[in-house]
Amino acid sequence: MGILNGIISKINGSAGNLTFKNLNGQTVVSEKVTHIRNPRTNAQMQTRTKWANIVAMYKGIRPLINYGFESKPKNLSDYNMFVKVNMQRTPVYLTKQQVAGGACVAAPYQFTQGSLPAIVVTGTGNGAKTDIYLGGITLGSATTVAQFAQAVVENNADYRYGDQISFFRIAQKVNEETGIPYCQFSASKVVLDAADTTTKLWDIVNRVGFSAVDSVLGHSESNFVGAFGWVHSRKTDGKTLVSSQSLVAVNDALLAEHQGDMAYNLAKSSYGQSTEAFLVPDGESTAGGGNAPSGGGNSGGGGGNDSL
Repeated sequence: MGILNGIISKINGSAGNLTFKNLNGQTVVSEKVTHIRNPRTNAQMQTRTKWANIVAMYKGIRPLINYGFESKPKNLSDYNMFVKVNMQRTPVYLTKQQVAGGACVAAPYQFTQGSLPAIVVTGTGNGAKTDIYLGGITLGSATTVAQFAQAVVENNADYRYGDQISFFRIAQKVNEETGIPYCQFSASKVVLDAADTTTKLWDIVNRVGFSAVDSVLGHSESNFVGAFGWVHSRKTDGKTLVSSQSLVAVNDALLAEHQGDMAYNLAKSSYGQSTEAFLVPDGESTAGGGNAPSGGGNSGGGGGNDSL
């Protein structure tokens, strides 16, 4: 960096690999940084290879989780929150080719965050149980919404009439031609309405997520591969409150194949191996040079807003 004198001191802007700036009546010239970061360091490759599946999962579940992050900062969207909370979880790695083919692996990501008590789930797959006690009711094709609502509210202190219980189902599939994994997303919901004595519960919800398992609300789907979960939500004073929930991953060897060091190394190699070296600083400027000369030179060849 240097300070210019004379008529050249009136230059402001850039020329070639030099930048000119007026500071306190003086023109300071400095050399542009020609390189900032290595795009394939180990840390960056870790982020790149696990970020893709989080985004794929969000794209599929996005229409179903509006207002799913109850107290997000004003400058963050549901997308920002979904990525933020799940970047810290066990990573799922996808290769560059899989990403290009629309890959998605069902994973136990967190998909809501709020102030209502979480629905606790024990077990996985067929027979997984929530902590929502149903008393003596047996859910079936004749069960009405009112009967279900009464069973939930009268047996669980955290629930009120007017609350909603939602069930999310993410089925894991594999494209038979390409071998690329993908997901199918669906959800159903019921409002706990004691006055709805005519609507049959199973006519409006997915029965596999609204089954009675040992007197509690549970999951009853044999041979299911993918992920599922429930959410408790409530509208109060114009605001939607939700329970903080994570998906339950089920019977999926495919998920295991995309986790761990082997999966990471395969994904990393698909983007080109990391160029990180022990003696190469990560993130420092590689521009040469010290101070630029304090005279001679002109504004030609750079364009921009140069002026004399």
